[in-house]
Amino acid sequence: MKICLIDPPLSRPEYAGKFKRIANVLPSLGLGYIAAVLEREGFDISIIDSRPLNTQEEELVGMLKEANPQIIGITATTLSYPNACSVAKKIKDALSGVFLVLGGPHMTAIPEEAMQNSNFDIGIIGEGEYAFLELAKQIQENSLQLEKIEGVAYKENGRIKITQRAGYIDNLDKLPPPARHLYPDLKYYKPVAASYRKLPFAHMMTSRGCPFGCTFCDRKVFGNKFRARSVQNVLEEIEELKFKYGVKEIKFFDDTFTVNKERAMAICQQIIKKKLDIIWSCLSHVRCVNEELLRLMKQAGCWQIGFGLESGDPAILASMKKGMTIEDSSRAVKQAKKAGLNVRAFFVIGMPGDTLDSINRSLEFAKSLPIDIANFYNVTLYPGNELFDIASKEGTLLHRKWSQFCQLNIPDSADIAYIPKGMTEEQLRSISSVIHKRFYLRPKYIFQQIKQIRSLNDIKRYFDGFLAIAGGI
Repeated sequence: MKICLIDPPLSRPEYAGKFKRIANVLPSLGLGYIAAVLEREGFDISIIDSRPLNTQEEELVGMLKEANPQIIGITATTLSYPNACSVAKKIKDALSGVFLVLGGPHMTAIPEEAMQNSNFDIGIIGEGEYAFLELAKQIQENSLQLEKIEGVAYKENGRIKITQRAGYIDNLDKLPPPARHLYPDLKYYKPVAASYRKLPFAHMMTSRGCPFGCTFCDRKVFGNKFRARSVQNVLEEIEELKFKYGVKEIKFFDDTFTVNKERAMAICQQIIKKKLDIIWSCLSHVRCVNEELLRLMKQAGCWQIGFGLESGDPAILASMKKGMTIEDSSRAVKQAKKAGLNVRAFFVIGMPGDTLDSINRSLEFAKSLPIDIANFYNVTLYPGNELFDIASKEGTLLHRKWSQFCQLNIPDSADIAYIPKGMTEEQLRSISSVIHKRFYLRPKYIFQQIKQIRSLNDIKRYFDGFLAIAGGI
């Protein structure tokens, strides 16, 4: 039986706003994992990843008509949900009898609302590997009993029914690695300029679940329970990426790679022991690192670590439920730099309680630290995060036009969904671009970054970043 999994068309301006020049273009690992599980069970699987090849809806539908799958799965974030609905209608008009399945963060966060779209037959909630497999088996055997599948939503007699959600996958080693052979070639993918040094580049996840409770994060899919792959399992995927796909750099996409410091150190030790000669980066929490771990990471090939510093205002930081202090942030950044790592820091602006003064404190805090890259994101009240629920109850969520929920930068045409009390729409609309320019266009900063240039590729990355920040796009 043929099954096709789709990441729907979404243009760079739609998901990156004014920073489209340096936006991430990376494959959905979720689709890769589902495809791998299905392929292992003998199903005929294909993936259409629309973004790297700039595949438009009409072209995508044409590809589906030629392949003629019985099941089509579409993944959607909140931002891409309208695009998923648009392409779903075209698919239903063009292919008769196909089962159309919706999954991803948006479906998981608000399943009943997401399933209101008449073109989706079934929705998958949470980690979708085994639910999709059971669904495929039932369809293949012509014995559809959706009520017996955990973690699905479906329509029956005009009503939407939702089954009990499946538990989280505890033993991640049982999952095969993502079916990367089904994606477009790695040459079509490119991470944001500030987060890589070498191509081909790939990303992978060594764990699922984040134990922290940030109010602006959506943890609906993977939850708060930290689950980690074994060290050996992680090393096998690193070796596959290096030797099978020719990857020169890896980014660990775990929410917090170093939650278990001993495990992180064991991975580093194995990379060193096997002499894998590959560079990598990761994301962490400022309370989940120490000097010993950071030095070992550097020795194992890590060149950049990302920290969510979020705010330089103590009161705003506390309201985020981040579980850390300004002092924690300062210590971790300085320890990472001492270990020889490049530091990328993430800040969230436009939080409840934020003012121009508190945002300026974040900027000054960022400037006071030896940070190499600082990203200031507009807070986005995605369904599934605590702020969305609070704003919905309080009536401060201004709209639910999902195509407007762009966190990197607010497009000029977008309707802003949330404005903190004390700020104006005009201020919030311009603050991200202004604050990025004030951080990056400093002579001291520019001189420090020029000293780090080691190749022509570095020059190109810095040039792209400069044009994006300066507005030359």
